[in-house]
Amino acid sequence: MLVDSHCHAYSFGIDELESFKDILIVGVAEDYESSIRNLEISRAFPNIYPFVGAHPWNLQDIREEEVEKILEIARKSSGIGEVGLDRRYSKKTIEEQIKVFKLFCELASEENLPMNIHALDTWRECFNIVTSYDVKSVLFHWYTGPIDLLEEIASQGYYISINPAVTIQPKHRSILEKAEVDILITESDGPYLYHGMSLNPLKIRELMETIAKVKDLPLEYLERIIEGNFKKFIG
Repeated sequence: MLVDSHCHAYSFGIDELESFKDILIVGVAEDYESSIRNLEISRAFPNIYPFVGAHPWNLQDIREEEVEKILEIARKSSGIGEVGLDRRYSKKTIEEQIKVFKLFCELASEENLPMNIHALDTWRECFNIVTSYDVKSVLFHWYTGPIDLLEEIASQGYYISINPAVTIQPKHRSILEKAEVDILITESDGPYLYHGMSLNPLKIRELMETIAKVKDLPLEYLERIIEGNFKKFIG
């Protein structure tokens, strides 16, 4: 099966979700409301794995009580995300972001939950924090971080996701060229419009063809590798 490891599934309508039913999808959340929505839609769509979380961009609107509520429902979920740190766009200080991120890392470690991480301009910081909490399963979504961190990510058994934007984003393309396939998982980050590219799970087929071409691998072989990586990540 095709895999979308990072998708804001709660933002799609029922008809759209129906069109994605042959794709394994991690539905990431941004706050308590979207976390609850993910849990609800996963009951109707068994191909959707519901994650819960608080996006670092949204932390200025999320009170401590809401974070606690998200942590409470995490045990009913398939994992934690979208969570992390962002030095570029978040309006919260990095110290405030780290405080919240560590709460999610602590829970992920205690409950053995996979984490789906946003780490824009904070790749190594996030890596150091999740390893310090001994989080077992981690995905760094839409990875555009340091090349030299890839080996450490692989050594921990962690993963990075590749987005359809790899065709137009040079930094992301360089990551795909350098990374080993055994740490790669596909994602859409949909619904999202990136430089005119409408991202959604239906883009995954085209993305797989791109990855197969870049890595010079048979498509069917690559599909088995990516699906296997996804299942290991989910646990």
